[in-house]
Amino acid sequence: MPIDVELSQLTAGGLEEPHSEWTEQALKHMRAALEQEARARNVRLVDFNRDAGTASDRETSIDLVKLHRAVGGSVLLHQYNPGLALPSKEGKFSWSLGPSAAVISSTQGTDYALFLFVRDSYATAGRVAMIIVGALFGVGLPGGVQVGFSSLVDLKTGDIVWFNRLLRPMGDLRTPEAAAETVRALVSDMMR
Repeated sequence: MPIDVELSQLTAGGLEEPHSEWTEQALKHMRAALEQEARARNVRLVDFNRDAGTASDRETSIDLVKLHRAVGGSVLLHQYNPGLALPSKEGKFSWSLGPSAAVISSTQGTDYALFLFVRDSYATAGRVAMIIVGALFGVGLPGGVQVGFSSLVDLKTGDIVWFNRLLRPMGDLRTPEAAAETVRALVSDMMR
């Protein structure tokens, strides 16, 4: 599926401002890294064809990328935080994008879809200055952070059959080497 990635700069006041040039670089580097990982593991990836199917099919497919963002966020919150676990899950991993995922199967000719989501932020010089000043007064201010998750979805059912997460205070998708390391971390135990 299309990689859902956005890079931003963290301002002195702590606001994240999207940076389109960095995002385009990251997308290019992540695609190349994913292809390299697949080749190294003898896995065949089929790129999402944005022109396949009807206009409604294409809209549903893109909506599923957005739905993956929301469901993945819920998985991060409720599956990996014991205090926020959903009682209805009974400790089991049971998450789905729903039966509309079948549209992807019919238009793309695949049985599974790999979704990748990454948000990465970098502290500006102003933010670094604020971090230093805060530290002088005993106040900890966060710098940039890298958050991501990846899912393998069974397109017959829409069920997420594999999920991996990434949350760390460092990482840089603006260079090919660092993007490759991030992609490896996101798919580390799936493509074996």
